[in-house]
Amino acid sequence: MLPRPYRELLAIRPVRAPLAGIVVGRLPVAALSLATVLLVRHETGSFAVAGAVEACIGIAMAASMPIQGRLVDRYGQTRILVPVAAVNPLALTALVVGAKGGAAPAALGAIGAVCGASVPALGACMRTLWRSLVPNEALRLSAFALDAVLVETAFIVGPLLTAVVVSAASPAAAVMLNAGLTLTGTGTFALSRASRRWRGEPHDGGWAGPMAAPRVALLVGVQVPLGAAIGAMEVATVAFATQEGSPGVAGALIAVQAAASLVGGLWYGARSHRSSPAERYPWLLLCLAAVFAPLLLVGSVASAFPLMTLSGFAFAPSGAVVYALIDDLAPPGGATESTSWVTTAIIVGVAAGNAIAGAVVGGGHAQYGYAAAVAAAGLAALLALAARPAWRVATEAAGP
Repeated sequence: MLPRPYRELLAIRPVRAPLAGIVVGRLPVAALSLATVLLVRHETGSFAVAGAVEACIGIAMAASMPIQGRLVDRYGQTRILVPVAAVNPLALTALVVGAKGGAAPAALGAIGAVCGASVPALGACMRTLWRSLVPNEALRLSAFALDAVLVETAFIVGPLLTAVVVSAASPAAAVMLNAGLTLTGTGTFALSRASRRWRGEPHDGGWAGPMAAPRVALLVGVQVPLGAAIGAMEVATVAFATQEGSPGVAGALIAVQAAASLVGGLWYGARSHRSSPAERYPWLLLCLAAVFAPLLLVGSVASAFPLMTLSGFAFAPSGAVVYALIDDLAPPGGATESTSWVTTAIIVGVAAGNAIAGAVVGGGHAQYGYAAAVAAAGLAALLALAARPAWRVATEAAGP
């Protein structure tokens, strides 16, 4: 049986439709990179082209999130999400047609950029929607924890579903399945009564928007090394599995870590907390660095599974608290854009972590990649500790 806070959340009728939409709509975010890489590699025969197209998708997605966030804050969720969700399947269809038709790499990259730019900012919209749906602050923390748990669920189910479709049909079919999931999930969310009624507040942040507020900029800055830790850990895990002669084990190890994160998030969200998110967040990041550290000792596939399980427990709790913190720190009229900047920073950090770990793990040195992950997580924690006084002052000034 679900803990009481989650039962209370699901008992709120307006929560149900957007939550159902977010469950479906997040699956492609977790799985689309796998599907598109497999598609382009299958049709062109080149991992280099596939990687370049995926980079175009990722860069465009990172750039578009704050833009979508600002537009949502100004015009509402439904008026922005619906057209974006309509463009994305068309762009993905064009990518399939272009790949199968032998389009040049540059053309595939350009189409990929449109695919990335048209990924709907569902996560940011859901996290700002929670404030209007759940006025109770303690229960809202449970909502953020549930949100973080659903992210982990998507990263378990999405890639597995894509792998099944690729095996049963083709990479092109997997891409089109993800296009359909994006359209269905976003439509369910954006056309729900709660999303249609949501409106942002007036703001005067100028062209910089919420990033003009130092407290928000500090929080966004912390997410870059945090994302780098995640990216380095992913590459190190693939390198370790390959080094052990079992490349396919990497997916199972990452799935185990995600499952542990899911359990940690459910446990954390069901608890009550006396301290503020500004106080808890730096310590959760330190905890994250600490549970990453034992991965430096991994010596076999058998030892990797418990160590990866341990490393996952702090993920969802730290995600829940960062969104509770941005809920406190975002200036009026900038809630969705602030949340989108956090997402963008993590995407940029993951790309940097991928690159750093990729450069150091060659020649059978997966531990170097794990060392990069620990160092990046530690840096994120130190930056958060340094920013804590500013966050504390801002949240106290904002009041309950």
